[in-house]
Amino acid sequence: MGQGLCRRKKLWAKVGRKEVEGLVLDPWASLRREELLQLLDQLDPWIDKLDGAVIRAAESRSPAVCLMQQVGVGPVTALAFVLTLGPVSRFANSKKVVSYLGLNPSEESTGGRQASD
Repeated sequence: MGQGLCRRKKLWAKVGRKEVEGLVLDPWASLRREELLQLLDQLDPWIDKLDGAVIRAAESRSPAVCLMQQVGVGPVTALAFVLTLGPVSRFANSKKVVSYLGLNPSEESTGGRQASD
């Protein structure tokens, strides 16, 4: 970014990587870039393996598959949601789900009075 290169996700594609590799940098920065690209090359297969495991786990659970049909919900989000909630039948209604997940803000005050801002 300091060199005017901002590609967001495209930075990690082949074209983006070539652009990063082609940047003229000071010697110390060039060395660091090479080290980080090597590290990325080492991590990519591990990440791919874990991604595959998450995808397979999500696809084996029908509630996760249903959630993944929603725009913006991928295997990681769907699987985390399904594993966190467990069987939804254990909740009487949606308010109980919201409460279980801690999505209902409330105030804890002492002495029967609410603090004011």
